[in-house]
Amino acid sequence: MNVRQLEAFQATIETGSVSRAAQRLNVSQPAVSKLLRAFSESCGFPLFVRSGGRLVPTQEARMLAGEVDRMFSGTERVARLAKALKNREWGEVSVAAPAALATRYLAHALSPFLASQPDLHFTLKSHHSPRIAELVAAQQIDIGLTVVPFDHPQVDAELIMRFDMVCVLPAGHPLARNNAVSFEDLRSEPFISLARDDCSLMTIDSAFRAHGVQKRTTIEVPLSETICGFVANGVGVSVVPPFVGLDYGESQLVRRPLLPATPMQVWMLTPNTRPPSLAAQKLADMIRQAVDAFDQREAGGGDFHQ
Repeated sequence: MNVRQLEAFQATIETGSVSRAAQRLNVSQPAVSKLLRAFSESCGFPLFVRSGGRLVPTQEARMLAGEVDRMFSGTERVARLAKALKNREWGEVSVAAPAALATRYLAHALSPFLASQPDLHFTLKSHHSPRIAELVAAQQIDIGLTVVPFDHPQVDAELIMRFDMVCVLPAGHPLARNNAVSFEDLRSEPFISLARDDCSLMTIDSAFRAHGVQKRTTIEVPLSETICGFVANGVGVSVVPPFVGLDYGESQLVRRPLLPATPMQVWMLTPNTRPPSLAAQKLADMIRQAVDAFDQREAGGGDFHQ
């Protein structure tokens, strides 16, 4: 027996006649009859009998029909899965990013895509950049976003964004009248800071020291989004990436360029010891598009591959 015989058998069972089965399969009626005879011979018993001018399946044929249906259902599932894989609609993708990106921005940016892919299992983790690099090298995640490059023979690093930190101020703050804010302007201001082991804080602290300003930290929090919450409530000022606190309007929180500019970068890390799934490739493209709105690299900037 072969698949064409099984198709002819299933079509005849479902339509109740050889002629309608032939129409469904887009073949001639004699071709279906020949397939049914061959299938019956393979089985060793009759599949259909004539009764009142109608083709009636035997009891044995009815028992076979259930198994054939299950077989073709499995084939259809395989076909649907293959199509879903081709269209990046199925699979598992894990991403790790610093909290500034993972807390809100990636959720906003990736939700439309993920909502259209109900069979794609997506995991988002938040870690500091060194830990993210370790997870990528250990092949425990598919995509890692860090604010530092990572030199490892089993990891590819791609620079996907460069941005300048911004100063966030409570609405109505005197400095909000300025077009930009300098480090000197922040010398006496109550400053809301990230935790001391955060890579972003290390960059900010280095910039303050480079400009001879000692910031006056009054509150220390774990997340940039939490910083924006305190700033919006008038507790102090801070310096954050431009993609955090976007839910706050100008009536609550004011953003101003910080001068001289304090740049930071975001790198996409991926394991290079195995090819990425089609779903991971699609999600990586979506992340590139998401960060593009804040990318301030000069024209002609390139990628960093290791």
